[in-house]
Amino acid sequence: MSNADNELFGIIYAVTDDPDWAVSEVHDAVLAAGYRKPRTITTAEAANDLPDRSMILTPGKIAFQKWEDYYGAGKDAWERELGQFVPAELLSDSDHFPAIVLYEPQP
Repeated sequence: MSNADNELFGIIYAVTDDPDWAVSEVHDAVLAAGYRKPRTITTAEAANDLPDRSMILTPGKIAFQKWEDYYGAGKDAWERELGQFVPAELLSDSDHFPAIVLYEPQP
């Protein structure tokens, strides 16, 4: 059993005190429905390695979307709400990480 499975079982057990409850069936149903724990990244470098159009959510609940070659300038940028852009090199580890990867386009 993986660490993710152990964590999911722990969460399910935490909300019930009924030993007859079908915990393993709930576990299997949750996974079959497509639940996967969101990936977390901890550095700006890891964020900048994400593919174009990826989205992250910072601890301050600010969502950013990555734009490669921003306006043809040859530099990457991160867009937050209302079209405000942050150059990729200014995305700071201390302010924006760890972050949850909300969306990562598949190749």
